[in-house]
Amino acid sequence: MKIIQVPISDVNLWDKNPRNIKTADFKRLKKQIEELGVYKPLLAVKENGGYTILGGNMRLRALQEMNVPNIDISIVDADTEAKKIKYALSDNDRAGEYDELQLAELVYPHIEEIDLSEYKVDLGEPVDLKEVVEAYGPDGVDWAEALGGLPDGDKQPFQQMTFTLHDDQVEQVNQAIKVALKLGDFLGNENKNRNGNALAFICETFVTEHGTS
Repeated sequence: MKIIQVPISDVNLWDKNPRNIKTADFKRLKKQIEELGVYKPLLAVKENGGYTILGGNMRLRALQEMNVPNIDISIVDADTEAKKIKYALSDNDRAGEYDELQLAELVYPHIEEIDLSEYKVDLGEPVDLKEVVEAYGPDGVDWAEALGGLPDGDKQPFQQMTFTLHDDQVEQVNQAIKVALKLGDFLGNENKNRNGNALAFICETFVTEHGTS
């Protein structure tokens, strides 16, 4: 791995980048760059006579719009698509989390110097990539088998359930699971699938409130 400075015209966005950014957040990003500068290089792989950004695509977009002529990039060796994905995931991996109380105590004495509306922090819990793939991957896949089988390699006493849902219904189910996950970690001693445990909790709550008849 080495860090070099190159013309921004030699650098390309990764066309498979799965991350997006809202317009308001993109404006915040550009404002932060204007104030603080670019203090870490973008993660790139050399290919097709130029460089493809694996980590920092939103920053590259911002720098392009700001007409920055040259940028610093950190070049990594990623000769397969899987390796590229690993670097991209690692660059955005949430290895830590904020202590809300300590964060507030840190920032409060300086609130006259910091525009709090210009910064957002993620206070949620990290989620395993496996759960994201299970929840949003293509239909018709036996994810238990594709992702290494059910606990202990034995389906009993576990079962898989398959439903056909409209897009709007899928969104409702996903939102319900997200809400449920905020209420606890849902890491059962037997079933290690948080989404499954959360869905069971939703059903249990519904039955408790409305009865079975």
